[in-house]
Amino acid sequence: MANHRLVKLIWIFTEKFGLIFLSMITFVAYARLMSPAELGVGTVIIVIVEMFAILYSSMLEDPLVRLERLEEKHICTAFWFAVLISLASIVVISFAAMLYTKSSVLQWMTAVASVKILFTMMARVYVVEMRRTGNFKMLASRTLLGKVAGGVGGIAIAFWGFGAWAVIAQALIMEFVSIVVLMLGNRRRIAFYIDGPFLRELLTAGAPLAINVMSSQTLQRGVNVVLGITAGAHAVGMFNMAMRIIDLPRSAIYNGLLSYALPVFARRGSDTARLIEVISDSTAISGFLLTPLFVGIALTAEDIILLIFGAKWADAIPLLQVLACTAAIGNTAMYAMTALVAVNRTHLIVKAELATTLLALALVYSLGHLYAGMAAAVALLARMVIMTPLQVRGLNTAIGYGWRVFIESNYRSMIASLIMAAAVVLVSPYLDFRGYWHLAANIGIGTLTYALAYSALHPRWPQEFKSVFTAR
Repeated sequence: MANHRLVKLIWIFTEKFGLIFLSMITFVAYARLMSPAELGVGTVIIVIVEMFAILYSSMLEDPLVRLERLEEKHICTAFWFAVLISLASIVVISFAAMLYTKSSVLQWMTAVASVKILFTMMARVYVVEMRRTGNFKMLASRTLLGKVAGGVGGIAIAFWGFGAWAVIAQALIMEFVSIVVLMLGNRRRIAFYIDGPFLRELLTAGAPLAINVMSSQTLQRGVNVVLGITAGAHAVGMFNMAMRIIDLPRSAIYNGLLSYALPVFARRGSDTARLIEVISDSTAISGFLLTPLFVGIALTAEDIILLIFGAKWADAIPLLQVLACTAAIGNTAMYAMTALVAVNRTHLIVKAELATTLLALALVYSLGHLYAGMAAAVALLARMVIMTPLQVRGLNTAIGYGWRVFIESNYRSMIASLIMAAAVVLVSPYLDFRGYWHLAANIGIGTLTYALAYSALHPRWPQEFKSVFTAR
């Protein structure tokens, strides 16, 4: 059982860390070949399209994963509903683009990009089946192959000077290759059939989750849209640069951990004491790895931006520092939503999600013309500071996961990360290194300091973390 669990995790993180590597190559190429404005235009268009896909996906995928039995009629219903709503969305988005802008180029970009919704939604039932059966090898293969194909296509188009089209082409190619791989790996005929009562039941179960996910995604992606309206494409490009550096590791690692965690939490949903223990262990291990990662990104932001992406992106440095701190705070309650999904209590934080999202977007709208990308970065930080205690309160109401458990799960990684930050800030000015050697020296000092500080706070951490994957 333990070996089977480790194999699943290995395939999950083969996919996710492979994505980090491939995404970084692509993003560095875009930073070199495109201007901030071109990157901003492509980003805004893809963000608008992906918001539709995320809404539909969140309404269908996790409720299907949570079903006790997944029957053929369930698969047919979900698949064809996904196809029909995707086609309708393509028409609506294309028509809206014609009304919003007179630029034929932007109209065509938006219409072509909207096809991504169809590819994304067609894949959902295949992904559900593989998550339910633990076939993370196939999930990893389709994502990595799609990312390679999309990255090559996007870089080629950027190299030929087509600007924002590169971002759109990458997204489309990646989703198309992914669905082709899934269909070839699971050859089946999905009959045209929609079970009305089951569809209503599925959408009812998925609606609270979709609201929560859309609240979070509207914040992350909607910020780009609002920022574009108030501060222009250049500000979006700078903010997106900083956000992508954070999102590359965060999305890859979070998605891998949460994809694995949902079925694990769901199996323990009826035993709240055991579920609290699993959440606490998972939070402690994730914080051990992720909190120093994001604090470290904040400490080395200047070197990362100037050395890897170039001086034209220097305005993104303070944005990256604020967003990295936001991600570090977010690690402390990263499993909250997944745990609430597992026990079907997501409604407990729906209002909080919506209210804090609207507050953050309002901050961006009101301050974007004055502070450009920094308005968006600070808005995300403010929302995280407000939302984290509300998530803990929701968990406490649902399963009794209170502040004592929350603090016990996080205090070691937070204290050790602060000690690491102090060491790097104090020592870095005296280092006689430049360029990549300076970056490497800071990473080395930070890693050593963190390891020593964490070990002093928790001497038995290797044995305890190992037991999570073996004995439990």
